[in-house]
Amino acid sequence: MPWRFLEGKTTADAAFQAEGRTIEELFASAAEAVLGTMVADPLAVAPREERTVTLSAESAEMLLFELLQAVIFHKDAERLLLRVAAVSIERPADRRAGRTPSAWSCTATLRGERVDPRRHELLTDVKAVTLQGYRVAPTSGGWEAEVVLDV
Repeated sequence: MPWRFLEGKTTADAAFQAEGRTIEELFASAAEAVLGTMVADPLAVAPREERTVTLSAESAEMLLFELLQAVIFHKDAERLLLRVAAVSIERPADRRAGRTPSAWSCTATLRGERVDPRRHELLTDVKAVTLQGYRVAPTSGGWEAEVVLDV
């Protein structure tokens, strides 16, 4: 499993650790963990609707933060449970001349469906990603993140 809940990391919130061989895999794993905090079986969420999000941030850490917030936003605003179907990340070093060299960018395709309590066993209502204990870092095997969610 590319993500796992962290017990004892926080008392009132939910925390998880996600990993990936690439930064793109990390982003997909972390988004799946957010969904896994909200529903018992993320795989039961069918790809009936699609949203594309384009984000930018000054760091990889804040870029992941923005993506996870987008997943939560669509749950709150549209009652959509979304999974990452595809994600592309552009690092500052990847930028062509004339573009902001300090920003990271991400384009993600999110697919899912509206909340259906008959099909989705709802666990908890995630309100936001917090910066408490938040960490994103490269590792010897790829990338890793620790995330605390306000529930």
